Amino acid sequence: MKKYNGKNIIVMACSNCNIDCSHCYVSYKGNFDSNNLLDLVKELKKDYNITINGAELLTNINYLKSLQEINQTYLMSNGLAIYNNPQIVDILKKHDIRSVSLSYHYGIQDDLSVMNISKIEEVIRWLRLNDLEVRLLTTITSKNYNQIEQMCLNAYRLNTRGIKFTNFLSQGNAIDMSKDNILSEQQKKIFFEQLYNARMIYDINELIIERCGSFGKDLIGKKNHFKCDAISDTVVLTPDYNIYPCIFLAKPGYEIGRYENGEVLLNVEPNIEFNSCIAEDFCNKKIKSLKIE
Repeated sequence: MKKYNGKNIIVMACSNCNIDCSHCYVSYKGNFDSNNLLDLVKELKKDYNITINGAELLTNINYLKSLQEINQTYLMSNGLAIYNNPQIVDILKKHDIRSVSLSYHYGIQDDLSVMNISKIEEVIRWLRLNDLEVRLLTTITSKNYNQIEQMCLNAYRLNTRGIKFTNFLSQGNAIDMSKDNILSEQQKKIFFEQLYNARMIYDINELIIERCGSFGKDLIGKKNHFKCDAISDTVVLTPDYNIYPCIFLAKPGYEIGRYENGEVLLNVEPNIEFNSCIAEDFCNKKIKSLKIE
């Protein structure tokens, strides 16, 4: 076991959620007690950059104390807790939350979640009315990969700060979805072309347009310096104190270490570097040669 010397740790606070989304990648089980989470991040922040995520952080409002402890001014949410209780915004602001990233799956939302587009847009309007920044988190499948420019226009019209695209991964609940949702290489190329076109339209001060590393290398352009930072510079810690290479591979069988006696310890070479997204390789391409052992 070697001490983890990378910079970043993503702490998954909970597997609890108030929606059972069909595409959800969460595969671990368990929830931190809010006081234990607070103690943990106080210790970890001495040596690492900490981010707190979860299935749905707003299932336990006391988790906000830990976000405040590490100066995390944003959280990710499916929006249902805010829709059901709009006054929760006051609690968010009290804990210095300034930005909410909402699940907004343009073109496929109704297939994935009970939070339909009209409900999500009502939450967006309420957050903006209360001076909170909104960013959209959008899953890309074979059904909406060619609608990137429309998505960005819609995000702009909704007065959001940005939109981030995540590749559909056959993981968690999504294992039960049709494999036809997985992007082909040609569909990924079209996605990247539209992504670059959209970035030419909007100034970064108007709309931030991002894509998750789960797409792997860019498929257009001459320069490509993509590097997956799993293990070398980012690891994931779940409520059972196991360590995993990334949020998409935080599931039994992919453990790469433990948090013990105040230290993050790895049982793999900590300086591994990958030139492709290992989550996409394992989940979508079913590549088994990159063994985590």
